[in-house]
Amino acid sequence: MGTHDLIRDDVGVTLRLEGDWTVRGAAALREALLSALSADALVRVDLSDVTAVDMSMFEVLHAACQSAARDARRFERTGVLSETVRKAATLSGFTDYAPFRDFWKNEERNVQDDHDRG
Repeated sequence: MGTHDLIRDDVGVTLRLEGDWTVRGAAALREALLSALSADALVRVDLSDVTAVDMSMFEVLHAACQSAARDARRFERTGVLSETVRKAATLSGFTDYAPFRDFWKNEERNVQDDHDRG
């Protein structure tokens, strides 16, 4: 199971995930997201340091997107995706799933920003 940090700032909260986020960590991820969504109007999730995923992580993230939309909260991804997450999200179809598409949409911009800095 992976680890997570909750980082608060003036705008909202960022949930930074590290390590393996598979079915074994699904309940912990769900609890962390519920806590963040109940406390802040803006929740960002950083998946940059995630090294292993399975469908359960995507299902929990999708549920959080739906919950945020229902409660008029913002739920966004921040940071550049790890290669593992990018591949799994693409292969699973979550990057093309309409209600979840906005969560993944800034990946191209992040990659371009990193290229411009390098």
